[in-house]
Amino acid sequence: MKTAGIVLAGGQSSRYGRPKMFERYKEKPFYEHSVDALRANGLQPIILSTNRFLADRFDRAGFELVVETTTHQGPLFALHHVISQFKEPEWFVVLSADIPFVREAFIRQLLLHRHPDYSAIVPAEGAKLQPLVALYHRRCLPYMNETLGEGKKSLLALLHRIPFKTVSFQDEPSFININTPLDFHKYKENQ
Repeated sequence: MKTAGIVLAGGQSSRYGRPKMFERYKEKPFYEHSVDALRANGLQPIILSTNRFLADRFDRAGFELVVETTTHQGPLFALHHVISQFKEPEWFVVLSADIPFVREAFIRQLLLHRHPDYSAIVPAEGAKLQPLVALYHRRCLPYMNETLGEGKKSLLALLHRIPFKTVSFQDEPSFININTPLDFHKYKENQ
């Protein structure tokens, strides 16, 4: 099962006040932590999806850059855009670019759950699904088209249409996304 890795890095960072994917943790930009976790699990290709306003700011070593045709349309649009362009991989591990505490072992655990009965493997902490750190099969494409065609932009809207498996985690640092500078200050003290 050929599996690619995708880092979604095209958001507006409106709550952060500046593009948060370039903030640094342990001397690396946030997005590089996601790229590194994917690379450590042997995923190929590794793809970073962004918008035209941010594209020139990324150090492109170790991944392919895909620039969204329309900016700020949400993660479902970005994921659809990438999967439509890459024909070989069956599965895609999706990570957001604002999770600097993501762990290689977390990705490895998710990969163990790939199964032909499911179109997505979605981690959860308690009852809270984590669709921005999940696995999606390319057979999701027609359902993505339908969901986007109805004007829905969230990955949760997609999950209502497809068979997916939930994998439970407890206190997983890979789920910590940074939305504000205060979030970053609070969480990095505990990592």
